[in-house]
Amino acid sequence: MAQPSETSTAGSSRDVAEPRHAWRLSGPREIFAIDLRTLALFRVGLALVVLADLVLRARDLRAHYTDFGIFPRAELAAYLHPGAFSLHMLNGTVWYQALLFTIAVLFALSLLVGYRARLSMFVTWLLLLSLQNRNPQILSGEDNLLMLLAFWAMFLPIGARYAVDAALDRDNEVRPNRYVSIASAALLIQGMSMYFFSAILKSDPRWFPDGTAVYYALNLDYIVSSLSLWFRQFDGVMQFLTYYVWTLEWVGPVLIFFPLFHRPLRVLVQAAFITMHVGFSLFLMIGFFPWISIVMNLAFTQGWVWDRLAALTRRRQAEGMVIHYDAECDFCLKVCLLLKTFLMLAGVPVVTAQSEARIHALMQAHNSWVVRDGAGRDRVRWDAIRAVFEASPAFFWLTPVIAPRGCGDCVYEAVAKSRGRLSRLSARLLVFRPIGIRPGLVTSALAVVFSCFVLVQNLSTVPALDIRTTDSFRAIRQALRLYQNWTMFAPYPEVTSAWPVIPGVLVDGNEVDVYRGTVGAPSFNRPARIAAVYENERWRKYISNVEDLSYDSDRPDFALNWGRYLCRQWNEGAAPDRSLATFDIYFQVEHTMPPGQPKELATRPVWRHDCLN
Repeated sequence: MAQPSETSTAGSSRDVAEPRHAWRLSGPREIFAIDLRTLALFRVGLALVVLADLVLRARDLRAHYTDFGIFPRAELAAYLHPGAFSLHMLNGTVWYQALLFTIAVLFALSLLVGYRARLSMFVTWLLLLSLQNRNPQILSGEDNLLMLLAFWAMFLPIGARYAVDAALDRDNEVRPNRYVSIASAALLIQGMSMYFFSAILKSDPRWFPDGTAVYYALNLDYIVSSLSLWFRQFDGVMQFLTYYVWTLEWVGPVLIFFPLFHRPLRVLVQAAFITMHVGFSLFLMIGFFPWISIVMNLAFTQGWVWDRLAALTRRRQAEGMVIHYDAECDFCLKVCLLLKTFLMLAGVPVVTAQSEARIHALMQAHNSWVVRDGAGRDRVRWDAIRAVFEASPAFFWLTPVIAPRGCGDCVYEAVAKSRGRLSRLSARLLVFRPIGIRPGLVTSALAVVFSCFVLVQNLSTVPALDIRTTDSFRAIRQALRLYQNWTMFAPYPEVTSAWPVIPGVLVDGNEVDVYRGTVGAPSFNRPARIAAVYENERWRKYISNVEDLSYDSDRPDFALNWGRYLCRQWNEGAAPDRSLATFDIYFQVEHTMPPGQPKELATRPVWRHDCLN
């Protein structure tokens, strides 16, 4: 995402203007600032995570979000606060849920390219809120973190760089890259709060002084990868990693904001957290949590990093480049500005072809824009497209794979013939407008209020403080899903791994394996890989909730709803004598003993279900 420093334009980046001594004392405006280029990366990361989340959720659209599935709308009222919002609750059919998913994808794509970025971010957040409220039984910490990052992103100018919005803002290049506000500070503090309060809650001796927490985490066979099965033979390394993670979560949030040696310390701590989450993704099957956390950590990237990368990746082909367009074609100007923005060609001037007689004549002769490349050659039509790609510091590698010149010229000719229609369309959709950078009074006030809200909620999770929140406080938290309770592996990792076994009987008396959907009695033997028993992370979370909540005699509804769904799923389309009559839900529960001792296995009956009544 590197972009050359704004020193080539009328403005200049404050990061460049300040001294670069590592030992100097940094002030709050540097510590809590976020570079506009970093916000662009943050926007892209959020959009990609949302898109991936929607695609993976769509695999279970019917099972997780319709009235046919595990959580019909009639059962939802008992779980949601009256103030909770969900468009997904308005209709329980597949087509309606698919429509909302499609709308969410379109706005996430709009967010990805930065088209009306703040509006796209708001709608994305709203649909994400609605989606999560539709089925809270399959949510985990990753969903809470994604909601929080999307919430704070709405307060920030995420479309000010590498975005359609940025391309259509005529004052964009003269704006400094550094952005600091209450919201920028709130996003950064939010990120580090996750680690700091998670460290506070890791109070069990298995973290310190015993150093066995990673041992227990990697023995949770229902969520570990194949790599974990091999790695957990190294007892000494696991003990070191326990101390490392515990120490990093305590110390990292302090060092990343430390004013002395701020720049090198921030890069080191940022790298430490990112590599920790890469490790999580390799060893644990915990969904998008590591990748959402990496996106959050990337928000700490300061402007001087982008300046250094820009200097290292600057392309010789961009030096002296000029892009010429037809002054009578508004659509042509917008295309040139979009190419300049997304190919990261800051400093390359975009001027009218009419400003130079020779270029104007060339444009008329070829009915084409004209790009003067770094070697001083004038290139037209599709060859000009190749020229701007060659000069891009990030996308030059695409030059050989874009359409060959002959085919490309055909594409260019088709676009040129449609220039009138495209101009009319772009006049409505691609409107030149300034980007609001300076935070308004209302925005700043809301950022302050919600920053305090987040702080109070984090403090309320610390048992020693015994802070009790009010009903109205909890109502706002639930309505906006601003949850703060960072208890992953806190106070210690779980010590049990469970997997379901569901023997059933058909109307004709035959035994079946209801969980796998096969004829014949299921096996209670330990599978080769327990994690492979679960179809995906969402099902793993839901079924684990069924097992966990079955210990509570007052909460039988998880197993009841799952049982009803299993009946509907099996009997849909089945012949009357092949319908499912009864089944029992068991869990095989494997208990991890202290290091050096074998695991213990127990069978737990959880639920008996009669499909005929």
